[in-house]
Amino acid sequence: MRLSRLAAPCLLILLPCVASADDIGPEQAQALQQQLKDWLAGLVGPKLKLPDLPWRITGERDHYKITWPIPGLDKPADDVAATASLRLLDGGRWSLEDVKGPPAANLTVTIPDTGDKITSGPLKIAFTLGSQDTHAVIDPSFATASTLHIDIGDFALTTDSAKEHQEQHISRYLVDTSLRPTQDGRLDLAMDATMDGWKSASQINGGAAMAIASQTMHALGRIEGVSRERIALLLTAASAFFTALPDDAMEKGSKTKLPPPARAQLRLMVGSLQDMLGAVRLEETIEGLQVEVAGMGSVAIKRFMLAFGGEAPDGKLHAWVDIGLDNLDTPNLPPKIAAYLPRHFEVKPSLSGVRTADLSKLALDATDEGANSDSLAPDVAALLSHGGADVGIESLSFDLGPAKIEGTGRITILSPDTWRGEAHVSATGLDELTTQARGNPDLQQALPVLIMLRGLAKPDGDRMIWDIASDGPLVTVNGIDLSRLGGDKSKGKPLDQPPKR
Repeated sequence: MRLSRLAAPCLLILLPCVASADDIGPEQAQALQQQLKDWLAGLVGPKLKLPDLPWRITGERDHYKITWPIPGLDKPADDVAATASLRLLDGGRWSLEDVKGPPAANLTVTIPDTGDKITSGPLKIAFTLGSQDTHAVIDPSFATASTLHIDIGDFALTTDSAKEHQEQHISRYLVDTSLRPTQDGRLDLAMDATMDGWKSASQINGGAAMAIASQTMHALGRIEGVSRERIALLLTAASAFFTALPDDAMEKGSKTKLPPPARAQLRLMVGSLQDMLGAVRLEETIEGLQVEVAGMGSVAIKRFMLAFGGEAPDGKLHAWVDIGLDNLDTPNLPPKIAAYLPRHFEVKPSLSGVRTADLSKLALDATDEGANSDSLAPDVAALLSHGGADVGIESLSFDLGPAKIEGTGRITILSPDTWRGEAHVSATGLDELTTQARGNPDLQQALPVLIMLRGLAKPDGDRMIWDIASDGPLVTVNGIDLSRLGGDKSKGKPLDQPPKR
């Protein structure tokens, strides 16, 4: 499951319901529906003609009722629909209550031909829903917080295309989202989502069946400093971009060049990204992950974590990715090999030191007709002209049997062919790992590498230390020039003689 799937329902809280209601009747219901249509038309721009809104709004004494059919149903759409109640609160806020989807439905969706035989063509979908509890509070003026709560239980989904059959089940899906105003007129978006008991089984082209399951998925997300104006500009430009594309642009194998109007909108899209967000952080943790392929084997991970984020204080980017796992296991490996699978692994690479203004110019120039590596070379040089770009490993840790390795490092790229860097790596249990490798035929291929690492190491109590430095192509480990390992014996001391302390 991707974070985007968990976050998609959160967009509901952006709906700007700006109608008011004193005595709710047919006229006010029709006025509210027209206001929604006008807002959508203003969002996408005059070039794109919107179809009639699929939902119907009626007055129900002290609240509105919204009903909309589900398109593509295999039986008349009026028989099955989603419904919700909309109630006016104080301060111009709205309460969206009792949002309900049909408890079961079957529908067919036609996927455009993209060249992928597995996904293209008609897609049959069948689903069932158990419990449902969805509600929201919306402030269209963004003066106060807007919130969304979704709680769905016992959800089952089956999909069938020409080449693939897939079944999924979720015991419970829970998400809470908030959109809060800040003092500078921007918005902070926060999300907390949990999915329990996810199971998925699929088979492609009659081949081996694959099953994936997890006990719990938990996602946390926060986007700070959202600019409403920049998002509106992006949506408007995106709508105009697709409108300006030639009719055959999306067809399989099409090599149509972008016409000038579409290229102009693409440039507006790129430009709107600048200063759209202040900071972003997304993290997803999966507990009890299992993957099995029939006839091939299975893999289990007790805990898997993926996170990424970025910010730009003082106009300089700092972006990072964090990947971690605990207790990787597979019954398909011999026990003597499985014992050396990492029980813990974590790495956090990062990028910093690049000015966001330089990145924006590079992205904008890349949309020019005929842009290539030569024309973009000055932009790349500008990226590195303010002290260089820093690529770092903020943290690294993993284990191999009895050995535990930790490290940090950083490389500063000054030009495409000039850099400098340093790293600090330490390990415990390396001697024990080497001893085990001598007696394990399956590990003896790694023995020369282990012996070389031991020869380069600097002892420090029960730890081995490697201080690595690089200045362009020159790389040293604890002061030893690694070029000697390529056959140049004129530099430094032999590997069996440790450097002077």
